[in-house]
Amino acid sequence: MINKMKTFCTVIFVSVLYCVILGVLFDNISTVPVFSPDSEGESIPLPIIMYHSVIKDESRSGMYVITPDTLKKDIEYLHANGYTFISASELIDYAENGGVMPKKPVMLTFDDGFYNNYGYVKPLLEKCDAKAVISVVGSYTDEFSESNIANLSYGYLRWSDIYDLFLSPRIDVGNHSYNFHSMDNGRKGAGRNYGETDEEYKNIFYEDTKKAQDRFMEKTGFSPIIYTYPFGEYDEISTDVLKEMGFKMSLTCTEGINYIKPYSESLFLLKRYNRPSGIGSEEFFEKISE
Repeated sequence: MINKMKTFCTVIFVSVLYCVILGVLFDNISTVPVFSPDSEGESIPLPIIMYHSVIKDESRSGMYVITPDTLKKDIEYLHANGYTFISASELIDYAENGGVMPKKPVMLTFDDGFYNNYGYVKPLLEKCDAKAVISVVGSYTDEFSESNIANLSYGYLRWSDIYDLFLSPRIDVGNHSYNFHSMDNGRKGAGRNYGETDEEYKNIFYEDTKKAQDRFMEKTGFSPIIYTYPFGEYDEISTDVLKEMGFKMSLTCTEGINYIKPYSESLFLLKRYNRPSGIGSEEFFEKISE
């Protein structure tokens, strides 16, 4: 009888201890700032910030130009306020395959392919533990690769620079068109011209996009899976073309927060906030959070 009581007490003690351990584990797990596909399809809010040129000369700062110091302060502010920088590759993997994401993800993007993105932005990303998408205009890169000009104040990336960006674990390279980023080609961005049929527009959009993709592959051995619309102009038919070409994501200039779910096709026509000069990091990001 005594032995049975000892056995019974031992079982009770082990069971209680097991429950306590499980409780501690689950309590700790619940405090980890991640979402998983088991969270009943809960959407994750994702702000994407749109930068352009980064120049030290403060007198040139404006709507689309900031200084390296402003970018550094932005990154430091986001770190201090619990945001986690995610790459486009990580976002695509989450949307396609599920998994986990930080509770407060944020994405940085840089448009047009300025050489200062290589000279100032890339070192800052490495130093400050951040990630970004840098989107390149193919015709600009052809021009500056031929002249081999590398100027932080006005130049654009060369193919050799872009090859280095593809190799960086902190940078995803985007296709910003081959020649839609021009006001002299008879259209605004990648939008559809008045009177163009679906088929005419599809062919024009496809040919420009393919030309850029071919140049990326020819010159670097890589091709982007991210498309960034020049001037934010697009026709929704272009999404079908991009999907057929193997793209996984597209970026617009429409302002707003994106809401991302796992196992979804929610990565096309993503919204972004343009980052101008003349406003501090705290004020800018508080404005976005509102």
